[in-house]
Amino acid sequence: MPRGISVLRCAVVGAVTATVALTTVFSAVPAGAVQESPNNGINFELPQRWNDNYKPGTRCTPQGTRGVYVTASRRWFKQTDGASVENTTDTAMPVTHAVTVKRSETTEVKGEIKADGTLTTYLNQSYGFDYIHTVSWELSQKVGPYDLAPHTQGRLVWGFIMLDVDAQNVSCGADLTWHAVGKPFSGTNPESRYAELRSEGSIG
Repeated sequence: MPRGISVLRCAVVGAVTATVALTTVFSAVPAGAVQESPNNGINFELPQRWNDNYKPGTRCTPQGTRGVYVTASRRWFKQTDGASVENTTDTAMPVTHAVTVKRSETTEVKGEIKADGTLTTYLNQSYGFDYIHTVSWELSQKVGPYDLAPHTQGRLVWGFIMLDVDAQNVSCGADLTWHAVGKPFSGTNPESRYAELRSEGSIG
């Protein structure tokens, strides 16, 4: 282990290889120890809707067409792994890590979509992004580097940016406007991978 850089927590379940000037090994948080993290430099502003497609009361055609009206309600960071590090040298040191435990998040729908397509289909149509069903941290995937300041300790954290949505099945009625079908439901879609180095203050 290189002098001046030390590991503050031992391996429990799994492992992540991190490079801090030289290579050391950090622990991965157990898979069950997922936590929702506060805003730490992440942009949690909700995406802007491109249109009012499928909004109840708006025009539609032809009669009988079905769809889903989705509304983004919350964007948040789902932390899946972390590792503590410290830098006792007089210069900033770069920190990277190579994932050794694969993590994946998939779209979850708490209800039934009564139309063609998936939740990601309607998110893409309404918000103009390339949402996909599954996002993963792959084995050996490199993240970083992040600079750890001199004489400070910190924590590497990584996981996923998640988007919660409210949804409503709709059908195009005889009056050629969208009408709600059934009860509203909700879902969560993974937007992207995310990682950062959090400073935890000076050593000692």
